[in-house]
Amino acid sequence: MFLYTPDSVYLMDRAAVENDGLAEIVLMQRAGERVWSAINQGWPEITSITVFAGSGNNGGDAFVVAILAKQKGLNVQFLTQGDLSKQSDTAAYFCKTWQQAGGQIESWQQQPIEGDLIVDGLLGIGLQRELNQNWQSLIQQINQNLAPKIAIDIPSGLNAYTGVPQPCAVEADCTVTFIGRKVGQVLADGLDYCGNLIFDNLGISSVIASGQRPALQVIDEHNVQLPEKRKANSHKNSYGHVLVIGGDRGMVGAASMAGLSALRAGAGMVSVMVHPDCVHDLSAVPELMVQSWNEIDQLLERASIIVVGPGLGQSESAKACMQKLSRVNLPMVVDASALTEKFLETLSSEQLVITPHPGEAAGLLSTTTKEIQADRLQAIETLTQKYPAVCILKGSGTLIQHSSTQPVAINLRGNSGMASAGMGDVLAGMIAAYLGQQLSPYQAARAAVFIHALCAEDFAEDYDQSGLIASDIIRRIAKITRQLRSC
Repeated sequence: MFLYTPDSVYLMDRAAVENDGLAEIVLMQRAGERVWSAINQGWPEITSITVFAGSGNNGGDAFVVAILAKQKGLNVQFLTQGDLSKQSDTAAYFCKTWQQAGGQIESWQQQPIEGDLIVDGLLGIGLQRELNQNWQSLIQQINQNLAPKIAIDIPSGLNAYTGVPQPCAVEADCTVTFIGRKVGQVLADGLDYCGNLIFDNLGISSVIASGQRPALQVIDEHNVQLPEKRKANSHKNSYGHVLVIGGDRGMVGAASMAGLSALRAGAGMVSVMVHPDCVHDLSAVPELMVQSWNEIDQLLERASIIVVGPGLGQSESAKACMQKLSRVNLPMVVDASALTEKFLETLSSEQLVITPHPGEAAGLLSTTTKEIQADRLQAIETLTQKYPAVCILKGSGTLIQHSSTQPVAINLRGNSGMASAGMGDVLAGMIAAYLGQQLSPYQAARAAVFIHALCAEDFAEDYDQSGLIASDIIRRIAKITRQLRSC
């Protein structure tokens, strides 16, 4: 599944008219019919609706919905905001049709909302400015109403480029979107505001969509690549020797989880290097070979993949270990406290994966977490331009990019229970394990992020997701991998 910027969707819409010969009036009729169909499927028992329309084509779609509802005998309250004299000819046609059918139009004056369901056709996908107080008051009134809400194309007030409300947006239970799925519907707050997303291409040809470069590709079970199944005649040296460098005093658990997740993801061997005082802390984990930071030279000669950062900290001893890595050309996953601009600039690895969360990304780009979250797509593109690595921008809707020649990958699986300490350590170990099993850095990143998320979903099938901890992910890696192999 692909997602597009609003600019690309506008071009697809225009091409549908110019190349497919679909009249604008046909596209608007189809859009309104699809929204009406979603209303019938989701809320068949309602007897009245309140339709909000603006002056754009979303408002035109809203008139179609109102006409269909009235034809079916529903009571329709039709409220507008904005100057309807600015309507397109197509929207104006359906406005006139609504009035000829006896429909009434009221300008919104903070009157009570009367319908059993609210249709949001106020603002479209082009919004990028902050809404004025009048618009904010209207959206707040809609959100305060307990009636279910269905948005046309995108919830009004939500930026279709970034997924950020401007500064508020309609909190829809369902959004019916057309022509192409928009990136802002899944980035940042997009999923929370859109609710259940329904897509309809309105009958445009596949050639139209293929003519536009998607901005995002959704990772799923059909496009994720797994390591090849093991041959019967194999040995541990065939599957990589992962070296985890981390585990300062008080943070040895981070290095341990990275190591254990690497093993569960199929690494042949895992060595974990921790602060000299902490070596015995991992004696209860027999599968991990544990050494102190003092042994780094010997271990670098034996390792085939490196994970640096989980629990490493910023002590002088930790920095000395990091300095040793500048001349190492092994596949490398850089996580946590190792994610500094100064360190990354020293690395010569040609197979590098970096895994910042928004705060760490802000440090790497000399900006703020708020700015990163305000435009996550731009943030990962900037990271990729600055650092020659596969970049993973963690968070809700984790993004993965390798180069500007391919769309950014996005993960839409998982749940909010993953907002828990240690999740990043587990992910780093999984990526390293897949690198050791001959996946490319980009494919290893995609596989790890996706399986990591599915493990969280598996936990939530039996328990409340708020109780999810990082070790729960580790215990499910092999189970989810087997399930994916059977897809």
